[in-house]
Amino acid sequence: MMRAVQYSKYGGGVADLKHVEVPVPSPKKDEVLIKVETASINPIDWKLQDGVARPFLPRKFPHIPGTDVAGEVVQVGSEVQSFKVGENVVAVLG
Repeated sequence: MMRAVQYSKYGGGVADLKHVEVPVPSPKKDEVLIKVETASINPIDWKLQDGVARPFLPRKFPHIPGTDVAGEVVQVGSEVQSFKVGENVVAVLG
């Protein structure tokens, strides 16, 4: 399990962000799994929560926001060649 912050509907701001525990995801063949040490919720995340990109993003609820992260690669998909387990990374998630 991992800890995360999520929201379950559009709107609500910080009051609707909930601390939860969710299963650790497995990376797909072209993805990496990052143990996040630092994350931010930036203006894009707030706009998505407000529904600016409705009905495109987020695609389903509950949603875990976070675009900017830094941490360590802990698992790589079978087709990933650019990253290795143990590398420190900074990423902008899309």
